[in-house]
Amino acid sequence: MTPRLRWVFAIVGLLAVNIVAMVVLAVAANEGGAQVIPSYYDKAAHYDDEIDRARQSRALGWHADAAVFGGAVEVVVLDADGHAIDGASVRITGYQRAHAAEPLDVALKGIGGGRYRGELRARRGWHDLTVFAERAGARYLQHLAIEAR
Repeated sequence: MTPRLRWVFAIVGLLAVNIVAMVVLAVAANEGGAQVIPSYYDKAAHYDDEIDRARQSRALGWHADAAVFGGAVEVVVLDADGHAIDGASVRITGYQRAHAAEPLDVALKGIGGGRYRGELRARRGWHDLTVFAERAGARYLQHLAIEAR
């Protein structure tokens, strides 16, 4: 084989590998459809309202913590002194980052000790959730990013 022929095969081989890689990446990128954050325009248009709600939640002093595991979500709601808040109406909304086109909206049931639980699609990965808690006219919201393993 002549040196010239080796160079031709090397260049053609590199181009062929590049084409195969691009096809694989294009197929992988289109799997699962578009991943647009649900109602992102409405959220941007009402961002001042979001700032007001966040300020009111901070003034209230409550805190919510969530965990996603085995097809369920559990939220713990505490007041400013760290005491459990029972008897609240708690709801989570959001989406799993890899499946943003499938929003979540789950009403949770109280199970005692400031803990609330609800059913959720069992999907591993990161979830962007908003916890809404309301009791006796006091409204609280908190944004969370949690990983379901």
